Amino acid sequence: MATLVKQAVDIVDVVGQVVQLRRSGNRHLGLCPFHQEKTPSFHVDAENQLYYCFGCGSGGDVLNFVMKHRNVAFGEAIRYLAERYHIALPERDHVEGATPGAIESARKEREELYRILRSAADFFYDQLHHSPEGRIAREYIARRGLPAEVVETERMGFAPQSWDSLSRHLANLGYDVEPGIGAGLLARSTGKDRVYDRFRNRLIFPIRDEGGRIVAFGGRSLSADLKDEPKYLNSPETAVYHKGRLLYQLARAREACRQVRQTVLVEGYMDLLAFHARGFFRVVATLGTALTPHQVRILSRMSDEVVMAYDGDEAGDKAMLRGLPLFLQENVAVSCVRFPDGMDPDDFLRRDGLEGFEKLLRSRQELGAYAVKRILDGWDGSASARLKIAAELRPIFDAVRQPLLKSEYLRLAADRLCVSEEVLNQQLRHDRRTPERPYSRSYRTPVLPGISETQTLEEKILRLLIRYPDLIEQADSSGALEYFQEPKLRALAMVLVGTPHAPESEFNASIVYDELADPESKEMFTRFMLESAELAEPRVQLNDWLIALTRRELKQRSLDLDTALKAAVREGDSDRVRHILVEIQNLNSAKKRDKDLPYNL
Repeated sequence: MATLVKQAVDIVDVVGQVVQLRRSGNRHLGLCPFHQEKTPSFHVDAENQLYYCFGCGSGGDVLNFVMKHRNVAFGEAIRYLAERYHIALPERDHVEGATPGAIESARKEREELYRILRSAADFFYDQLHHSPEGRIAREYIARRGLPAEVVETERMGFAPQSWDSLSRHLANLGYDVEPGIGAGLLARSTGKDRVYDRFRNRLIFPIRDEGGRIVAFGGRSLSADLKDEPKYLNSPETAVYHKGRLLYQLARAREACRQVRQTVLVEGYMDLLAFHARGFFRVVATLGTALTPHQVRILSRMSDEVVMAYDGDEAGDKAMLRGLPLFLQENVAVSCVRFPDGMDPDDFLRRDGLEGFEKLLRSRQELGAYAVKRILDGWDGSASARLKIAAELRPIFDAVRQPLLKSEYLRLAADRLCVSEEVLNQQLRHDRRTPERPYSRSYRTPVLPGISETQTLEEKILRLLIRYPDLIEQADSSGALEYFQEPKLRALAMVLVGTPHAPESEFNASIVYDELADPESKEMFTRFMLESAELAEPRVQLNDWLIALTRRELKQRSLDLDTALKAAVREGDSDRVRHILVEIQNLNSAKKRDKDLPYNL
């Protein structure tokens, strides 16, 4: 159960609700919530889903963080995260601190929502394909050129014009009104005296979670006159649906991105399905809301670059640029393609096909540079307008974290404004009207501790192996890890050796963490994990330390044998003396072999 929760929850999101985090490289940093500090020493590792504070020594995984911050037991932490992030816990598991009745009630509620959503999807599908009223949707699909196989694969549907078609259908199936409201399918009128269908006269797009379960719907209006109704209507948030934590067609895109670590981001359902119709699947869409930090983090874990392909009009441009700070703050590479003549992706693909889009893709622009150029296009050439342009550029420079990108933006702007980079940089820093971000004046990214001479030899080796897991097998084959003397360090070394690691398989820090027996060992591993520093020649360094460890062991054994020999001589035990002398001779031979550096790491 703990594994299920940890896989479904992002530690950066959980900690970020408590601590104001700032990205630095592949870490997120902030002020520790467990002790008073002025300089950030609290690190969150999104890749390995661990945290550690170098100020107070607290560290662990997301469950450990919730337990400590909320002062709750392990089971209560699981229940808290499961309820907050709508995670269905297996019925057979029992959570410490949560009553079986509460767990069962929550599980039944979610299963009821999943069932009623499936029933609604079947109803919409049947209405699209078999009802006379569904003809308007079928004609719309034909006009948009969407192939039948895509419509079938996505189980698209149609919501009739009637105010109560779905609610009557669900009632006939034996569903109560409340689950329909809880699933976002039905709504109450203001006076709460009437229940009506939320989706009416709309083409329906089922929305699935990463497990393939239908959790919500999107509906495109088919009315000739929209009047006060929105063109697209989406399900509200429910116990099984968080629109800011999901992306349309995420599961399909994740699979397609395995080889090509690039994801295309669009705004609309039809835009996305136009790509699917042409066999292009590494594409996702937002769900009727502005892009969220959590969605950006999802994208960062599945791809190395996000390409925004929004509508080629002014509104699409603005929507795309609103997402830029999120990508910059999360250090996620983002670029954009611009469709000609105000076209949207669907229009463009129907005109120029996938070949035309791939040509656009090859000429894509880094989004930050595009934003800078767009702002600079507004300069009228006057000296006074330079200040206005600098003020418009400042939010971009405030958001960007990568020095190379910041340098590129500075060069572009300085060349265009005919000033030096130094002068422009000074202007961007001068007289800020907006409040500084926390830490911005005194904030410095802490230099992670390296391998210092004050650390024990065993700690040095462990830190190196955690930082360079592809060396674990070679360290294990040397036999030197058997000479660890400190029990907890030895136990950690054995867990590292027993955990799958590169090159055969990817090193999984979470598995190592879960295998450790006690909280102290878990905190120690987290500290080593987050403070491990780069080494110029890790193989050479590891070889030296393993040799030093072996020599330490041989020296200690020599001292022990000398002590034992003296005791045997004093006691007149000739058999024991002969036995010890043989061991000393073997040990001396081992010392001679050691001089030849036998490990060849």
